Amino acid sequence: MPLTVDWAVLIDGQDITSRMNPYVQEIEVTDGDGGGGDSARITLADDGRLILPRKGAEITVVILGVKVFTGILKTPRLTYAKGQGGLMILNASGHDTEGKGKEGQETTKEDGTLGEFLTEMGKKAGYTVKLDPALAKVKRTFWAAEGRSFHHMAQALASEYGATVKFSGKKAVLAKRGKGMAPNGQALPTIRAIALGNLLNADMEPYEGSAVFRDARFMFFDRRGAKFEEEKADIRPGPTSGAGPAKKVMRGRAASKEDAKDRAEGRANASERDKGSGTVEIDIEPQARAEGTCIVSGTRPGMDGTYRIASVTHTLRAGEGGGATTKLELKQPDDKAGTDSRKAGD
Repeated sequence: MPLTVDWAVLIDGQDITSRMNPYVQEIEVTDGDGGGGDSARITLADDGRLILPRKGAEITVVILGVKVFTGILKTPRLTYAKGQGGLMILNASGHDTEGKGKEGQETTKEDGTLGEFLTEMGKKAGYTVKLDPALAKVKRTFWAAEGRSFHHMAQALASEYGATVKFSGKKAVLAKRGKGMAPNGQALPTIRAIALGNLLNADMEPYEGSAVFRDARFMFFDRRGAKFEEEKADIRPGPTSGAGPAKKVMRGRAASKEDAKDRAEGRANASERDKGSGTVEIDIEPQARAEGTCIVSGTRPGMDGTYRIASVTHTLRAGEGGGATTKLELKQPDDKAGTDSRKAGD
């Protein structure tokens, strides 16, 4: 039985949807918020007649007319079991996992910005780099790769400054987290998960006590005053146990007052992001994007609210038990989530 929604797969730019259709059993695509990056997995019934795609082939997946993945074939997995036949499982990554992006560098930059430093590293690795304007202008007296790869350095710096890094083909993008905006300033789509509507299931922890802090603080050395100073960034209040929330004092030293402020804001954003989490599964929605917004409604007080999308997984399955769903990993709940204002007896 074919897949239940309109889909397409292109390999090296050639549309092979019609040829793949009799064999496809499952297509799964994940749009992550950084780290491991985007991925795709295509599972095909294999009777030996399927031609194995070349190593490094470009794979594109389209769902309901929306391009949800473009990446590189990482590895094919071939299985066989007596009485069950064989499977060909194509695993693709959003970026080249064999190229110079994972090669160590000794790139340095004096009195430069984050944008200048990462752009130079990216150029050596064969990447074009785009940064959120607020990140691009972050300045330090000295930047150094110290043998780390472009992939490693981009992810480490994104973590320091509360950002998401995405590798797609030979492009790298760094965007501020928690803003629901793409680096070009455009708003990402808002997705709705509605009980008795498109919401299939939900599993939420709308608040997490260990992530509650009052503010985030970084130390830096004030050369004019010849003493250490502290820079802080306030954290949006959330549910507490009644005791005053602790301050989040970060280890290490920032390069300057401005650097301390930028890094403190990044840590404050990360703390707000981790105050709650969970997953919802809805009918297929190819417009969903990591770092976009999801509004959960119609479930119950404490669960309903607005959340940040940390990752998106689209799954298409053939057969009677198949279907087409989108699973969202959610974080950073708003003030409505995690609270229940009802009184006993209401």
